[in-house]
Amino acid sequence: MAGSQHSQDFRGGGNRGGYIDRADATIAGKTFSGWKPFIKQWVEIEIDKDTIVFAEAMGKALKDDGLTTSQIRNVFGEMRKIQMNGFEKEKSKFLLLRAKLAYATKRQQARGMDKFYELFCEAYDAVDTKSSKGNVQFDKLLHLMEAVLAYHKFYGGQ
Repeated sequence: MAGSQHSQDFRGGGNRGGYIDRADATIAGKTFSGWKPFIKQWVEIEIDKDTIVFAEAMGKALKDDGLTTSQIRNVFGEMRKIQMNGFEKEKSKFLLLRAKLAYATKRQQARGMDKFYELFCEAYDAVDTKSSKGNVQFDKLLHLMEAVLAYHKFYGGQ
């Protein structure tokens, strides 16, 4: 999958370390790599109860790794604007969102930001921007990010 290659390129591109798919890093009992097929399924097909289990654990992990609410809200706010104006109309803004987040991630150089970037990329890659399913999948991506943001805040994210 081309999108996964981009994610791999980014993670391997520096000496920052501490990526979320390290063997010792778990989220709700699984490594991030173990969650990847589920993240794709949640965006492509449906959100389920496991989505909430993951979102809670990920929100807490992001908070524990120093990600701020404003960093998540920057992306979430852009996604809300895209949703409000219509995914089809704003598709180019969605496509560029990954690049914006990559830039912010590199600037921040924080473990929590790396984790958020990896989560976003995994879910982003599941949105089919070339079919009519893209709009519905984008909404599911938005809901997943909203749940992570909610739990991040719940666990004391600033």
